[in-house]
Amino acid sequence: MEKKKYSMHDFAAEYGLKVEGHTCFGVFCGYRVHVKYRAMGNPSCLLTVVTDTKGRDQILEKYLEKNKKQLKLTNYGVVGIGCMVSPQLYVNIFPQIRDILKKITAYLKKEGFPGAEICPYCGLELGEDKVEMSESGIPFQAHERCFERALSVAKQKEADELAVPDKKLAGFGGACLGALVSCAVFVLLYLWWNFAAISAAVGVLLGGYFYGKLGGKKSWTYVISCALTTLILTLAVFALCVLLQAGTGGSVSGGLLDKIAENLREGSAYRLQFLLNLIFIFVFTLLGSLYNLFLFMRSRKKFSFNITRLQ
Repeated sequence: MEKKKYSMHDFAAEYGLKVEGHTCFGVFCGYRVHVKYRAMGNPSCLLTVVTDTKGRDQILEKYLEKNKKQLKLTNYGVVGIGCMVSPQLYVNIFPQIRDILKKITAYLKKEGFPGAEICPYCGLELGEDKVEMSESGIPFQAHERCFERALSVAKQKEADELAVPDKKLAGFGGACLGALVSCAVFVLLYLWWNFAAISAAVGVLLGGYFYGKLGGKKSWTYVISCALTTLILTLAVFALCVLLQAGTGGSVSGGLLDKIAENLREGSAYRLQFLLNLIFIFVFTLLGSLYNLFLFMRSRKKFSFNITRLQ
């Protein structure tokens, strides 16, 4: 008889955890934990253990680094209110999650890291002055005063960011710099393979990077300037490459353009190469711009949205 698969619901039922969608959370071995698993997620598995790590964060980091292989971790992080680990699991997922959490919580208990009975912000025991809250989607309990302080800090961070001047002109220079790199990459790829449109994505992404580095804020100007500068300059360098490839017979207004037109009419391979480059310059510019748009929309999310009262 086939053995029943041990699922998230089985794991949650065994330890009295609450299940919501692809997550479960509650008190596990004396510590508040949060388990998120989605096979197609990035990462697919993320485990959080809430505790007060202040002053001992490096000790916990050393433990996780030393035991990366045993815990099957691909990534981990330690913050003031706990640790987050991302194990790479393929089969028997939740039995392995259970074992990983047992090892981590056993280490925390052995080293005297406080458990679910304390406020992870201040490290003091929870009393009647407590609230159910979440930070970055991780639910736990904290003193109401600590919750208010954390929310106030997040709002102040938002205000500080808004106060920073938006250097649009310098940012536009960064977008142009990214586009120029795109042009150089285009020429090299065109000489080697006759297909170089992918350089447009390079230009948009690098333009976005330099835009921010030179003081420009993520905005619609950021998205549009990176897209347009890359598109215009890449099309220009593509036209230059086509003209140079056509040879030097005649003037640009006569012989070269006539030769290009003839190649497009009579050379099917040449016509295909020309159209692929032209079409995919627009396609890769769009793809890079969509990623910049994603970064812009994510940057608009307020820090205070990550800290919420649950009751």
